[in-house]
Parts: sequence; C-alpha cells; structure tokens
Amino acid sequence: MNYLISFQLGEVEVSNLTIIILGFFSSFTFIAVGISSYKLYKSLVSDDESSS
Repeated sequence: MNYLISFQLGEVEVSNLTIIILGFFSSFTFIAVGISSYKLYKSLVSDDESSS
C-alpha cells in the first residue's frame, strides 16, 4: 500500500503528499477569508442597526 503515489504534471513529478498539503493550505485560507468576511459583514450590519 503505497500512499505516496506521484502525479505527472507536464515535466514535473509531484507527490501525493505535496498535493494533500497544498489542498489543506488552500482550504484553510478559503475558510479563514470566509470567516473574516462574515465577521466584517456582521459588524457592519450591527453598526447600521444601532445607529438607526
């Protein structure tokens, strides 16, 4: 059971572990930006309700 299968991307050979690490960081960044945007939107909406 070899989990470190490599993928051929053109002339570059990329291991499975590299793709998993890149996917983890990409999803982490996407979730972090989503949470940050949600908090910004929530703070803007709560400011509008308090000033009205």
